[in-house]
Amino acid sequence: MPQLESQIKEIVSRQNPGFKLLKAVISSSRARREHQAAWLEGDRLCAAFLKASCAQAPVLVVQASTPLQQLDQGLLQSCQEVWRLSTALYKEITQVESPSGWGLLIPRVGGASPMKGGDIVILDRIQDPGNVGSILRSSAAAGVQAVWCLSGTADPWSPKVLRSAMGAHFSVRIQDEMTNEAVLTAAHTAGLPLFATRLGAESESLFMASVSLAQPVAWIFGQEGSGVCAELSQQSRAIQIPQHADVESLNVAAAAAVCLFESRRQKTSAGLNPRPL
Repeated sequence: MPQLESQIKEIVSRQNPGFKLLKAVISSSRARREHQAAWLEGDRLCAAFLKASCAQAPVLVVQASTPLQQLDQGLLQSCQEVWRLSTALYKEITQVESPSGWGLLIPRVGGASPMKGGDIVILDRIQDPGNVGSILRSSAAAGVQAVWCLSGTADPWSPKVLRSAMGAHFSVRIQDEMTNEAVLTAAHTAGLPLFATRLGAESESLFMASVSLAQPVAWIFGQEGSGVCAELSQQSRAIQIPQHADVESLNVAAAAAVCLFESRRQKTSAGLNPRPL
């Protein structure tokens, strides 16, 4: 691969600036925001990024014992450069139990172009990375336009969220560190009615005929323990999912999936299909 020889950097020291950057991006949300970067590992996740045809090329990070000849030529050609880490250094950064020996340092991207007719999802201080990733994955599958993460929500670009979302980041627009005021203003400007999942006598069943979701709406899903905050609750219509009386509540990611696909069902029935299956 002579075309890549000048782009390959050998990294064997922990003091190397590139290695320090990798460690920071993997471990720190502040570093991810500062450098507008994220770390991807795993064939499927990396393939989803490459398929999205992002404008900025990633850096390919390879364990020194992994022959470049074994990697896909299209992958090699799509990367701006290759960092070859010693085996010891690569073991320090890998986030998976059975590493493939390579990953991508990517620029944080906005995802696909917004889909007209899709909903907006607002995450209010959801702290479990697995829940955030699952909601992102359901959002992408349901044709959601964008996901707005309020401050206090798990970093959507952390390695755990990225693995859980399985490539959803590159199908929806994601904004993080937003304030209550910002999401309320944005939803109002877009003309989106607000719906919040909340248990209580005042909440309407998701499946009542009066709950019309045929047009785009903004869904608010709240923190695992306390739910949606008071300020957002007061500005939204309370919705609950009918369930067996012996079960206190659904996991927030499960509840989000039910709501989003009921919303999609109604839109499809009305002839508004935000993203073909």
